[in-house]
Amino acid sequence: MPVAKTINLLLEDGTLNGVISIEDSSWNAGELYSAPRASITELLNSDACKTYGVYLLLSSKTVYVGQSSDLSKRIIQHTIGKDWWESAVILTTKDDSLNHSDIDYLEHVLIERALSSDWLDCDNRNRGNPPKVDKFRKVWLDQYLDEALFLMQLIGINVFAKKNSSGTLIDAPKLRTVLSLGRRVKSEAIQFVKDNGVQLGKFVSYGNLQKNKPEFWINPVASLVSKDWFIVLNNNEASELVVLRIPGDSLHVGEGNGLVLRSDKPQYIDLNINKDTLVDRKSNVDFSGFIIKKIEY
Repeated sequence: MPVAKTINLLLEDGTLNGVISIEDSSWNAGELYSAPRASITELLNSDACKTYGVYLLLSSKTVYVGQSSDLSKRIIQHTIGKDWWESAVILTTKDDSLNHSDIDYLEHVLIERALSSDWLDCDNRNRGNPPKVDKFRKVWLDQYLDEALFLMQLIGINVFAKKNSSGTLIDAPKLRTVLSLGRRVKSEAIQFVKDNGVQLGKFVSYGNLQKNKPEFWINPVASLVSKDWFIVLNNNEASELVVLRIPGDSLHVGEGNGLVLRSDKPQYIDLNINKDTLVDRKSNVDFSGFIIKKIEY
């Protein structure tokens, strides 16, 4: 049975263009940091570089895997000796619980995985230091790596996955989409729908999946039922946008099987649309027949 987890993401400068740090409730003391080359100074001045860790240097086609007990000094050397990389990722721990043997092992495994995926930059001529960890520590480190790989894919870094259709290590559009839509931003979601070929009209309502509930909650103005009305539902559990188009006067409000108005603000409709059936809980109106497109992100 899947286990729930909480992922904390910090955008150091409030945008996706700077240093990003990520923690995962299933990852014990693990931490991941990511930054474009233009923000590498900020990354090197962060807590990420004060602990033992493994780092990745990435471009759209190439990866280099390294490790160090002095990450700042090591990555600075690469700003001089390597011109090709565009961003860096650091894998470390909050409590500095990794040691030399640990980072030898992590580096070795990541290089092996990169080699098997045909992603490795030629500067990684060897496969790292021979790993010397016992069977008990190996279990812990493998679990650490599993979570690290999950988080990297979550933010669009595909280095240890099979090559995608674009043949790139960093899927920057996916990174921006997942982060922005996961933050439940209406303008980002609507723009994403338009970018995927859906012509939205003038009247658009937007709803997110409610926390701990299987429903989208929306409070559109009641007069929209007479318009050519679009609804965008953001299922951020399934990473999917569901787009509905409701022609004018297809639905009504009030008596019988009409949409239910809010008791405190009767100018608004009270919609609670189930994420699986798309049936409104209060009126029993089925919205599934109005779907025009489902878009994964």
